[in-house]
Amino acid sequence: MKTNLLLKKMKNRYFFSVLAIFSAMGAKAQLSTFPWTETFDDDSPTRSGWTQIYETNNVNWTFSSTATTGSVGIPAFSGTKFANFPATSSNADKTKLVSPPLNTAGLSSPKISFYLINPQQGANANWVRIYYRFSATDPWNMMMGFQPPFSSWYFFGNIGVPLNIYQIAIECENAQGYSTLIDNFTISNDVLSVNDVLNPSKSSVKYYPNPVKDVLNYTSKEKVQEIVVYDIAGKIIKSHKVDSNRGNIDVSTLDKGMYIISGKTDIGTDTFKIIKN
Repeated sequence: MKTNLLLKKMKNRYFFSVLAIFSAMGAKAQLSTFPWTETFDDDSPTRSGWTQIYETNNVNWTFSSTATTGSVGIPAFSGTKFANFPATSSNADKTKLVSPPLNTAGLSSPKISFYLINPQQGANANWVRIYYRFSATDPWNMMMGFQPPFSSWYFFGNIGVPLNIYQIAIECENAQGYSTLIDNFTISNDVLSVNDVLNPSKSSVKYYPNPVKDVLNYTSKEKVQEIVVYDIAGKIIKSHKVDSNRGNIDVSTLDKGMYIISGKTDIGTDTFKIIKN
């Protein structure tokens, strides 16, 4: 009887030791230091933590220095590699590229930013959608989806996400466009443009107030050439040719909701989320 009791205690001790090890491994696997930027380079300590979910067919995102289709000669935005969705078939291939597990409890205003190339092939460009979830077993929630034809690195910045997210997924759906590329994917708690963090030499266009009711103001260190407003599906709602460091646009006729606004200057194009009240 004593022997059986001793064996039982040893088994229990072994079980809890193993459980503790796996719990520690799970906790260690979660990213909790922000701002965090994924460069997708070979020396990235977190690139191996990205996984893939095949929604339609089995097409893999790859980490490459050359686009599989289109974008000839375009290098990574930074470093040497980027995430590349091949778009090599005429099928509606759709795959999620899923971030490592995140511990964002310390972020009071979490935001994501990334650089994107999504060139057209003929009149077609692929669909790109951003999802989040709150645990490994929760359903995915789509935050934004768009079909933008960008042939050079385009900055989607300062996009707010809910508190306590567990993972972010970048989904690409082949709509017979060229390869979709993602680089410098960042999660931060910075109230300023992440563009200033990644590229101090570049300045971004600032918009206010946000949320906005009738008139959206903008200001920039460089002259703004064009301002474009997209709905959440990526459709152009307003486009304004401008040539000024500051000004405003009338948004009073827009329906309430979230919009993506981009401002083009001589040094690039920044993209932000605005809320229309």
